[in-house]
Amino acid sequence: MAPGAPWPVQPRDSGTHTRPGQVHDDVAAEAVDAVNRQRARADCKPVRLKASLNRAAQRHGADMARGQRLTHTGTDGSSPAARMRDGGYHPGHIAENIAAGPGTPESAVRTWIDSPEHRAIILTCRYIHAGVGVAKGDGGPWWTLDLATGY
Repeated sequence: MAPGAPWPVQPRDSGTHTRPGQVHDDVAAEAVDAVNRQRARADCKPVRLKASLNRAAQRHGADMARGQRLTHTGTDGSSPAARMRDGGYHPGHIAENIAAGPGTPESAVRTWIDSPEHRAIILTCRYIHAGVGVAKGDGGPWWTLDLATGY
């Protein structure tokens, strides 16, 4: 699989044909389910996936995979907020967690929960929207979790 392509996991309903992006959609939903289980323990409301944030997160995951660098700054110099705007989201409060290496959505979220700084982001109750990006590449998969409250 080419660097930057979505992580190849089985779709939830493997008995039907999948539309383009279905694998990524399923991976994003699994990651957000894991995030929301953690948020529930902290009495935070669940976050909801937003297509615009998924686009921003996926583009950044693919960018990190291509460049083989774990960073919040895109190769074009973009910030998380700029990528969210470019994806069609109007960000208010935002945060971004990134990781390289965990093989499943659950293990990516576990990596963030095991880090106090990343856990604090996930457990910030003001966030209401999420986007997830994952890209295959050497040293990966490369994960991006965008959390935001829009305006």
